[in-house]
Amino acid sequence: MSEFAEFTPRTAPGARLTEADGLRLRPAVAADLPRLAPIAAARERVALERALERFESIFPEASAGRGLLLLAELGEEAVGFGWASYFTPPPAPDSPPNMAPEGWYLAGVVVSPRYRRRGIGAALTAARLEWIAARSPRAHYVANERNRVSIELHRTFGFVESTRDFVYPRAAFEGGAGILFIRHGPWPGESLE
Repeated sequence: MSEFAEFTPRTAPGARLTEADGLRLRPAVAADLPRLAPIAAARERVALERALERFESIFPEASAGRGLLLLAELGEEAVGFGWASYFTPPPAPDSPPNMAPEGWYLAGVVVSPRYRRRGIGAALTAARLEWIAARSPRAHYVANERNRVSIELHRTFGFVESTRDFVYPRAAFEGGAGILFIRHGPWPGESLE
């Protein structure tokens, strides 16, 4: 089974979930981490304990305002999450010339398989971009070239390929090349004028 969701060109009409359906996005709190771990463990094919440890390691960044961990809930069920964080390249000599640039990165969005293609990933992406917009005029993200679902989702938000020749210490691109994407404003809710 592929670690990436199967790509289909569009969401089925009427399939999008909204607040009227009980969908809610909010910053995760410490008590949410055990609810998010099963989603991450299934996606990454790792033990539940390892997924929980990963959330426990990034949560302090979110608590300190150096990141944002969003929880997507449908009623009382955790159905997805999105993470954004600030990346500072390591100092020389550990930073090669093609190191990814410093800045805010969308660092992952995962939706439970049975709720995919229902607009949750897009809602999590829009919310994280709005949060970044208050902090920076640009955002980045990295993806495996095989992850067509992620690439298409982010394209709809104005991300464009920046380079395939880069180093980003937080990412591994098994089975495909990594791509660094960038997005400059306008941000959600802004016009081009």
